[in-house]
Amino acid sequence: MSSILVIFQSDSEQTEQRALAVAVGAVEAEGSIRLRRLAAAGAVEVGHKGYGRLQRADLLWADTVVAGLESDRPRAELDELLQLLSELDPGQVEGKQAWTFGPDGLTTGETEAQIFVESALRVAGITVLPTATLDVGHADNMTERLKEAGRLSGRRQRLPDAEPV
Repeated sequence: MSSILVIFQSDSEQTEQRALAVAVGAVEAEGSIRLRRLAAAGAVEVGHKGYGRLQRADLLWADTVVAGLESDRPRAELDELLQLLSELDPGQVEGKQAWTFGPDGLTTGETEAQIFVESALRVAGITVLPTATLDVGHADNMTERLKEAGRLSGRRQRLPDAEPV
């Protein structure tokens, strides 16, 4: 069974729904999930409360880390994730994978925020999967495509293109 940590920054329902789609897909593939919302100080709660605060233990637990980014540009709520990643020993994250999705879901053009987070993941020693290896869904609906990407993560299939860049 694979362990998937879905981290998302969200001030809108759309990003939360997309993060939940990834989580549902992972569970359908018999993976275990943890959802963590990265929120700016004083941000209002989104659809569900109680996602919990991202902790180092979450990153160590996960086989795959998925980061859903709501903004095209890096925002302050990413600082918590970056701090935790900087404290990890590369030996602790060996074999872990990660991928991101932006405000438009899985797209070929990455946003500045995605590049920023993916760089931090790589520096920590986590293999970042190229978007092309995840966008296997043929559905027109981005939520369904993210759900399929969640299923792939839940099955813990090491993809051939998943080498560090």
